Amino acid sequence: MKHIVIIFVSIIAMMATAQAEGDKIGYVNGQYIAQNSPQAVAIREKMQAEFKEQQEELKTIDSDYRKLQEKAQKDGATMSQQEKIDLSRKMQELETQLKLKQKALQEDMQRFGQGQQIALLKRIRKEIDEYAKANGYKMVINAEALLFADPALDISDKILAKLNSSN
Repeated sequence: MKHIVIIFVSIIAMMATAQAEGDKIGYVNGQYIAQNSPQAVAIREKMQAEFKEQQEELKTIDSDYRKLQEKAQKDGATMSQQEKIDLSRKMQELETQLKLKQKALQEDMQRFGQGQQIALLKRIRKEIDEYAKANGYKMVINAEALLFADPALDISDKILAKLNSSN
């Protein structure tokens, strides 16, 4: 806790010094930029296309499982003991298969997404650096680290526009 207070006081002191000297300070909302950039939209679309077959397969397995559940509820009273056992085994197989495929898909999508996100965040960082240098900013802070800042200092939309134009 003591370290957080020291860091917070240091940031305020740097901002006060920069403002006193007339230096430009800005902040960005990195999450907003990452979610709304055309590159992020492209990543989401690419991910959906990449994993469409696996998602369809999961839907089919889930549908088959639900049909068996309905059959068990509807016809359970009239089924023989062996039919109930066979149906229960089929349902367990589908449930196991569904869980394994869901887990594999989730892991694959996470791995794919992380690689793409890292590349996107590097690009956003580069755009922020270039914009700040080109426009004379002495400091650009992540909005998540701020308790309060004048909205006029927010350059998030300018960075987003830069990403849109360089797409």
